[in-house]
Amino acid sequence: MNKRKVFILFTLLSVFAFSACSFMPLNSVPYMVDGDFVMEEASEEYSVCGIDLIFFNQSDKCVKNFSIVFFLFDKDGEPARECSNRISFDIEKTVEARDSFSKCLSLDKYMNFFPEELLWVDYLYVSRIDYEDGTFWEDPYGLVAFK
Repeated sequence: MNKRKVFILFTLLSVFAFSACSFMPLNSVPYMVDGDFVMEEASEEYSVCGIDLIFFNQSDKCVKNFSIVFFLFDKDGEPARECSNRISFDIEKTVEARDSFSKCLSLDKYMNFFPEELLWVDYLYVSRIDYEDGTFWEDPYGLVAFK
């Protein structure tokens, strides 16, 4: 390849790589989600700790199931888990259009120690939504959610 072709190819790849998120409109995000780390003594949902999750279906379709992803950090911003700080849940729950779902999800199986202080949930997003009509929406890396 000559230098001109290489330069054009590099330029095109750079444009697409650095502007990939801009091709996805923000109003296309079909959900809102929030989650807070909880660690109270008496709980029916968990023994060690959990996350209070709220999912709102912003679409006009009925959700059959969805997957969430998030990361846990301590107060100093250090990963709260060894090896992999990424936690994901597949949630099988019907959520009608423009309706919400909330639940406390147990983090017990993900913890390798008893936290002494509250941890911080960060970079929480929905990676996939399956709808009852057989269609799906996905954002495996959370790029649309944090535009």
